[in-house]
Amino acid sequence: VINAGRKYIGNSVYVFGGGRTASDIAQGRFDCSGFVHWAFSQAGIEIGRDTSSIKNDGRQVSAANIQPGDLVFFDTYKKDGHVGIYIGDGKFIGSQSSTGVAIADMTKGYWKTVFNGQVIRI
Repeated sequence: VINAGRKYIGNSVYVFGGGRTASDIAQGRFDCSGFVHWAFSQAGIEIGRDTSSIKNDGRQVSAANIQPGDLVFFDTYKKDGHVGIYIGDGKFIGSQSSTGVAIADMTKGYWKTVFNGQVIRI
């Protein structure tokens, strides 16, 4: 799941609602939940297509017990408005509006301020 999206780093754009068609995926057009859904599907795991449904998949774990592959949620334009895949060392991979698919550090700056502690393990 973690490695599936690495090919899109630097080769993608953020599009709200993106990642839900073969054309979007081929062009690297993802929003956060579309990217997470696609990455899990590459590992044969079916999860929701939007943050509201994804946060109800799997089970919640403590942020103190976070592991690579867990889903992390952020309060951006709404509660749990952004989701990414934790990769370790305080970083996650996701499709961000400012970067497209990228690795971001959730231990400082913007991502630290909006991380809400919600961690879901699929």
